[in-house]
Amino acid sequence: MPLRITAGAAALGAVALTVTGGALVGPAKQEAAAEAKQAFVAQQVAQVWRSAGSSGLPGASQGAGASSSASSPEVVALQAELVSERGGSASRSEDRLAAAQPAAPSSTAPSPAADPSSAAPADPADPVAQAEQRVQELVGQQSADSADASQTTRASQVPASQALAAVSAAEAQRAAAEAQRLAEEAAAQLAAAQADPRAVAAPMVAAHGWGADQFSCLDRLWTKESGWSWSADNPTSSAYGIPQSLPGSKMASHGADWQTDPRVQIAWGLDYIAASYGTPCRAWAHSQSVNWY
Repeated sequence: MPLRITAGAAALGAVALTVTGGALVGPAKQEAAAEAKQAFVAQQVAQVWRSAGSSGLPGASQGAGASSSASSPEVVALQAELVSERGGSASRSEDRLAAAQPAAPSSTAPSPAADPSSAAPADPADPVAQAEQRVQELVGQQSADSADASQTTRASQVPASQALAAVSAAEAQRAAAEAQRLAEEAAAQLAAAQADPRAVAAPMVAAHGWGADQFSCLDRLWTKESGWSWSADNPTSSAYGIPQSLPGSKMASHGADWQTDPRVQIAWGLDYIAASYGTPCRAWAHSQSVNWY
């Protein structure tokens, strides 16, 4: 009987010691689990950089050097604890070990075809995701640098004669484009003058020093002569154009396109009126008197 009591007391003491020991080592185990998690994350980050470095990516060795690749003794200790513990304690150790060993990233080596600019920013709290995103950025930069270098190499291999021919062709193309632009601009101005020759004549009359009264006389004169038509052709006298130059070829002194350009016809007509009558009103008075000017 005393022997059984002594054995029971010894067992009770062992239980108390186990409970007390568990209370003392609980915080230490939690700290070890946290350190183990950090060490495992560092291993994952290092693996990302090692995978990138094995593919020849510049800068990967620097990233790998910033992460520890050594095995974590804390993780090993927690794994050993699973062997020695039983019941609920073993279950709690499994939970801590799972927390210390997060799931491995789905891909340690990003695809070279990935576009870093289109990816969402990595979670600042996830070192593995940040490492993978940095590797993607380096892959993209390497592709861009390779393309630039290839283009530079091709340009340096072009013969001088071919380069000169390319420059000449580019200059000819620019000259042709400028000539086309000027032609289109001139055509637009001519069309505007043909559509409204009075608007063209008004500033030209003012340039001769004549006022609105003189323009009114000019308007009456040329309305009578041609109706301000740049293509008016008198079949009986060969007079032509807005001022009814006789013959029309006289206006060639002011421009080769006298047959189609109202600006040439108006310039010639105003100079003729100034030389022959002094002012449009005097030319209009002469026309009213003798039916020509």
